[in-house]
Amino acid sequence: MSDISITAPEDLEDKIKMLATGLHMDRSAVIRSIIDAGVRQKLIEYALGQYMQKKVSLAKAAEIAGISIREMLDILSEKGIPLHISQKSIMEDFEAAMQ
Repeated sequence: MSDISITAPEDLEDKIKMLATGLHMDRSAVIRSIIDAGVRQKLIEYALGQYMQKKVSLAKAAEIAGISIREMLDILSEKGIPLHISQKSIMEDFEAAMQ
């Protein structure tokens, strides 16, 4: 594991302390959890953007986001994003599903 240093406003530090106390976790664990959740969300947003711009297939978007194709389909449906289906995309998604 590597060290990352940030400067945070006092109110953020207070919120982290409150979470740490409430969740019975140390501050470092709370911060790691928050960063992990944020990175996962940003990866999904990035993958969705790439997919909507037709730069990547459904399977590649799911891979970028670190989720299954089924989960990506669910997110697309929830957000009302239409599927971009081409023969190439179908083949890529089929091959990814077979792995």
